[in-house]
Amino acid sequence: MTDFDYGPIEFYAIGFEGDRPGPAVLQAIDDLVAAGTVNVLDLVFVRRSPEGELEILELSDTIESDVPSLDLEGLAGEEDILALADGLEPGTSAAILVIELLWAKAFASRLYEAGGAVIAREGVPAPIVNAFLAENAD
Repeated sequence: MTDFDYGPIEFYAIGFEGDRPGPAVLQAIDDLVAAGTVNVLDLVFVRRSPEGELEILELSDTIESDVPSLDLEGLAGEEDILALADGLEPGTSAAILVIELLWAKAFASRLYEAGGAVIAREGVPAPIVNAFLAENAD
């Protein structure tokens, strides 16, 4: 079997009210890592001031305790961060998260061995899926 060092990765912008994340944000991420669902490769926080200015915050600038180790810190470049934070409203902030999908690592390896590869992918956010299903339930 072909063993990839990393599985597929995804970039997320996770928004929240206020100018910095609460401790529950990092705990939620830690819980996913501990469960073996994802591997955090890079994590950056951004906030938009009430005047509309965007500030990029390194992880170490946002928390006082130990900073989690990141496999590929710096993977989210400034261009990525700016694109993901484009819709951030004044007075809010977001975590820009680059994660490896651990469940998909073996899937990608098996597809590669079989001579295939994922060539396109579309995602639908969970709130939209659940709202649609709730509206269309019998």
